[in-house]
Amino acid sequence: MADDPDPPRQNYGFKQREIETVNAPTNEPQPLPPVRVQDLINHAVAPAKPGAVPQPSPLAQDNEVHAMLRANVARDNAAGLNELIPLEKRPSRRRRDFWFLIISGNLLLGSLALACGAAGNPMVFVCSVGGIGMISASLYWVMFHIMDDY
Repeated sequence: MADDPDPPRQNYGFKQREIETVNAPTNEPQPLPPVRVQDLINHAVAPAKPGAVPQPSPLAQDNEVHAMLRANVARDNAAGLNELIPLEKRPSRRRRDFWFLIISGNLLLGSLALACGAAGNPMVFVCSVGGIGMISASLYWVMFHIMDDY
């Protein structure tokens, strides 16, 4: 059985659109002469002349987009949507969480230290006491110096 030939390829594209210019056309700028490095250095060293920086030109005419935007802002201002009110400071949960974690972590390691210390195992007792100090210091550092108020 012979292979069927592929159908001809279709080319897709966008239609040409007519673009309406809103701003008034300006004069075409003259082509600039070639730039030399020495000219750039001289220009950088020289003090700026007043009026050397071009100012943006105002719009030649208002268009309907500006009118719609002004109407939207006026409607929002009348509804009070652009007015800011100060938010009330809500209570922080950071101190509550800190004390909950300190008490629960220290109770866990403290009970381990007491249980193993009473059984005569000094290694577990010393590691538990060291763990209590390390957990307390690191939790304090993270909660009050690293994390922000939440």
